[in-house]
Amino acid sequence: MMRYIREEFRRQSKQPRGGLMAALIEAEEAGDRLTEDELVAMVFLLLAAGHETTLHQIALSVLTLLDHPRHLAELTADWGLADSAAQELLRSVSFAQVSKPRYAREDTEFHGHLIRRGQMIFACIAAANSDPAVFDDPAELDLRRHPNRHVAFGTGIHVCLGAKLARAEIAIALQRLFTRFPNLRLAAPRLRFSARVGTRGLLALPVRTA
Repeated sequence: MMRYIREEFRRQSKQPRGGLMAALIEAEEAGDRLTEDELVAMVFLLLAAGHETTLHQIALSVLTLLDHPRHLAELTADWGLADSAAQELLRSVSFAQVSKPRYAREDTEFHGHLIRRGQMIFACIAAANSDPAVFDDPAELDLRRHPNRHVAFGTGIHVCLGAKLARAEIAIALQRLFTRFPNLRLAAPRLRFSARVGTRGLLALPVRTA
């Protein structure tokens, strides 16, 4: 994949065809442009953070709504709930289950557990999004939940830069899908999920439209 991306950047440098890769090559600030390594890193970031995450989140959201017909009916009767629904689906079935790894800078104790200096730790996003101290009835799906202070996109200085775009993509995808296919239903009795640690993604979501 890296070899293909590097070759494509070199082709685009000689014969630009327009599009994102050409725009990245041409991007300039104060006379500086991205190096080849930076260009490759940017494409990987866009593929992983800007495409794969949203793809899986949309699939999980569709599955959840198909499993909750009352909530699906509530949403399709009032698409003004689309953004609120996207927020609640991000909270209840987030694709990202844990944060990126962090390492303790020094020995410390956290809720009675000793964490050694240099030890790898993760923050469990799924647990935070189900915290009863923050959310009323966290196990319940509530498309009208407000406020909804989920951390599916992180928080603080580490909040996802594409959060607003991702929410819009989810809301638009759900509206377009269920408007075009109002009789959408699952077409498989059992579903398989990815075995990748730290994420929850479907390998496939077979559906019928009638």
